[in-house]
Amino acid sequence: MSHPTIDADYAITRRDDASATGWWVRLFRPGERKTAASKLFSDSVNGGYDTARVAARAWRDAQMVALGIAQRKRDGNGHFVAYKRNASGKIGVRLCHDYNPDGSICRIYWEAKFMVDGKQRGRGYSVRKYGYEGAWTLATAERKRHDGRPVPAKAPDCPAWLLEFAAERGLTL
Repeated sequence: MSHPTIDADYAITRRDDASATGWWVRLFRPGERKTAASKLFSDSVNGGYDTARVAARAWRDAQMVALGIAQRKRDGNGHFVAYKRNASGKIGVRLCHDYNPDGSICRIYWEAKFMVDGKQRGRGYSVRKYGYEGAWTLATAERKRHDGRPVPAKAPDCPAWLLEFAAERGLTL
């Protein structure tokens, strides 16, 4: 029985190599790197290319129900919509910081990642130069320029570590 909201080949990849030929199903729980369920549906064992694919889909659907795993949603660019490490509210935009050799933070910036001619590019906007919200606005605008997706109305709350960092140095965000 197929789940109506699952893409046809969600969590299924094709393997055609010396060690295996078939459809490989790998399911992950949100936020985990270890597979929750994994199985290879070999063409030779399952009656051919198409029947192995059907068997893989049926097994995947049953495992998703049994394990309580829902399909992750993607935006129009193939990025996941909800991502546990994304605190910016916009896919492809993140708050970054670089370290000095002594371990202290030397630079804090909002970074926008995007694709140009099939290659990943990025652009950073300094929090010190533009302020917390100003840098976030520029980074989300840069990302929107490349993917056309809507931008949240306001910047996320400033993290406590950044407020503490700014207070120690007398910076205004």
